[in-house]
Amino acid sequence: MIDIMQLTPAELERFIHMQAIVDRQASAAAQVRALRAYYAGDHPTMLTQRQQEFLGPLVEGKQFTFAHNLVRSVVDTLRERLDLSGFTVNGAGIDDADIEDAPEPAAQLAALFWRWWAGNKIDSQQIRLYRRALRDGKSYIIVDWDGQKGMPRFTLHSLDAGDVEPGIMLHHDPEDHNRILYATRYFYTFDPLNPGRTGVQRKTIYLPGEIRKYIQGKAGQWETYMDSGDLSWPLSWVDAQGAPLGIPVIEFENPGGSEMAGIVGLQNAVNKICADLIAAADTSGFPLIAIEYTTEGGFNPIADDANIEGDDELHISPARVIQVDNARVHRLEAANLLPMIETKEAFVQAIAGVSRIPVYYLQPVGGAEVPSGEALKQLESGLVKRVQERQLVFGQAWADAMEIAYNIAKTFGAGLPEVDLLDIQAQWTDANVRNELQQAQVAEAYKRLGVPDDVVWTTLGFTPTDIAGFKGQARREEAVTVAAIAGELRRAGLAAQRPADSTPPVQQNGGTQ
Repeated sequence: MIDIMQLTPAELERFIHMQAIVDRQASAAAQVRALRAYYAGDHPTMLTQRQQEFLGPLVEGKQFTFAHNLVRSVVDTLRERLDLSGFTVNGAGIDDADIEDAPEPAAQLAALFWRWWAGNKIDSQQIRLYRRALRDGKSYIIVDWDGQKGMPRFTLHSLDAGDVEPGIMLHHDPEDHNRILYATRYFYTFDPLNPGRTGVQRKTIYLPGEIRKYIQGKAGQWETYMDSGDLSWPLSWVDAQGAPLGIPVIEFENPGGSEMAGIVGLQNAVNKICADLIAAADTSGFPLIAIEYTTEGGFNPIADDANIEGDDELHISPARVIQVDNARVHRLEAANLLPMIETKEAFVQAIAGVSRIPVYYLQPVGGAEVPSGEALKQLESGLVKRVQERQLVFGQAWADAMEIAYNIAKTFGAGLPEVDLLDIQAQWTDANVRNELQQAQVAEAYKRLGVPDDVVWTTLGFTPTDIAGFKGQARREEAVTVAAIAGELRRAGLAAQRPADSTPPVQQNGGTQ
C-alpha cells in the first residue's frame, strides 16, 4: 500500500506525474468519446455499395446522421426517475428543523444542506450529473468554498476522455482499489481577450491536504502555476486544527458502468435494419409493371408522344392503354415488408431485455397494449429495481459530498450547528410510476388507522420541503386558534370580576367616565 503522505516533495511530484501518465494511457478514453457520440445520435451508417448510391445522401447528412436512437431512450428513462428530494441527518429531516422550540442541531444541519442545494441550483443540475454517470459510467462534483455567497460551492464535471475531451480522473491505490490517492482535473484555458492564452492545457491535483496547479509549457512539460488570489503553492487544504479536509472530488459511479456499452451492437443492428427497410421500400415497396417479350418486339409509336425520339420508352398515366408487340404485360405487386419490420421489433425487444427497460418506452404502443395497474407494476419491477440501486449508490455519493461540504464550511465559514457524528441519508422521490388514485386510497386508510401525518404526506408523494410547509402552516393556524381562545378567556375573566350591578365603562371624548 502506498502512503503518499510519507513521500518527499520531490518523490510526490514524480509519482503524481508518472501515475497520471499510466492511468490516462490505460483509460478507455476513446470508448467514452464513442458513447457520448452515440448518445447524441452520431451513429455509423452501414450501407451496401448499391444502397450507398441512392440512400447515401439521405442517411449521411453533414449535420444529421441517420439513427433510430434507442440508447438515448435507455439512459433517459432511468435518469427521469432519479430525483433527490432532501436529506436527513441522524434521522432528522428538514421538516424537523421548522420547530419553534429550538430544533436539534441535526435537524438544523439537514435544513442547511437543503439551502446549500438550492443556493447552488443543483435541483436542475442533477439532471446533467446523472445523465453523464449513466452515459459515461462516471461523473463528478468538486466541492469548494464560495466566499461571495458564504457557502460551499458544488461544480459538475465529466469523466476524462483524453486530450480531446478532458475532465476528471481518480487515481486509486494499485493494491487497494477502494482507496483513492488523489484526483486530477484536466482542462484548457479560455481567455477571449488574450488569444495567446486560450487553448493551453492545465491540470489540478487534489490531494487530501493540498491542491497543486500546473500549466503545460510550450515544450509539453508541466510547470507549477498559481491563479490570481492563490497565497501559496501548493495550496493548503486543511481545517483549523491542521488536519486534511480530504479530496473534494466526489465520484458518481454508475453500477456496472455505462448503460449504453452493452447495447451498442444491438443499436447498430436496429439502424442497419431500418436502412434496409428504407431500401426495400424504395425498390419494391410499390407495384411495378413488367413486360415479357415472347419474340423480338417493341413499343408501337403512340400518337400523342410522336415527338419523343425512338420508340423504346413507355409512358404510363391513368387511362392510358399499353400497346406492345409480341409481349405479355405483368403487374408485380409491392413486396411484403412486414417480416423486416418484425425483425426490427425483435431487436428492439432484445435491447429492452438487456437494459431491463420495458419495451413500451422504446417503441409506440396504444390501446389495449398500454399497461396499467398491477400489470404495469410487474412489467416495471426490473426498471424500478435498477433505479433504486442507483438511488442507493448516488445517495451515498451525495452524503459524502455534504459531509466534506460541512467540513469546508466549518473551516471557512461560521455559525454552523455542531454535530459530532454525521449519519447523512439522501431522500428520493418514489421510483414507481405514481397511481394517484391508489395512493390517495392508501393515504386515507393510513389516516383512519392513526398513522402520523408525516407518513401520510410522504405516501402522497410530497417532498420534505412540502411537508415542512404543511407543518409550519398547521402551527400558525394552531397559534391563531390558541390566541383567540386566550383572548376569550381573558374577556370572560374580566367580566366575572365586575360587580353584578356595574355597567361597562363608556368612552367619551377620548376618555372614560
